[in-house]
Amino acid sequence: MSKKNLARGGGGAILVVCALLLTAESAPADEMKLGYIDSARIFAEYKGTEDAQRSFDQEVASWEEEAKVMRAELDSLLGEYQAQSLMLSEALKAEKEQRINEKKATYETFVQSIWGPEGKLAEKNSALVQPIIDKINVVLQRIGEEEGFDLVLDAAAGGIVYASDELDLTDRILEELNQGFD
Repeated sequence: MSKKNLARGGGGAILVVCALLLTAESAPADEMKLGYIDSARIFAEYKGTEDAQRSFDQEVASWEEEAKVMRAELDSLLGEYQAQSLMLSEALKAEKEQRINEKKATYETFVQSIWGPEGKLAEKNSALVQPIIDKINVVLQRIGEEEGFDLVLDAAAGGIVYASDELDLTDRILEELNQGFD
């Protein structure tokens, strides 16, 4: 029986699943059936994640390009203003400054709407990740019930500091999730 030391920090790992499958008729503690998964590894190795990542990357690239164009326009206006400021009347300076401020506000609003805490990036990530989480939960629930697991933990969440390899269900979850991709 091999053992695995899983002392990990849960810092950047995606917490996917921590399913508690205790029933009213569960066995005494010395007969409990335990298991764990590594959700970070499931996300890394699940073939369905590749499609979601590709879609996410394409969307981010599009937003980055749009931001780059907006920033170039703002920089151009700033450069033009600086080059001409000594020759402009106060009225023209004020007009150009207003255009620069409007362009800057538009750019900052766009950046915030995409990369802000509740921006489109977070929305897109959630929309792509949730179906994967749902699939993982379905497989985990089924395996837990069919094989009589009383408790399944997530190693990526940092809750496990030591466990037997025999308790690791990660390969089983990945095997079932990836069946449709072969």
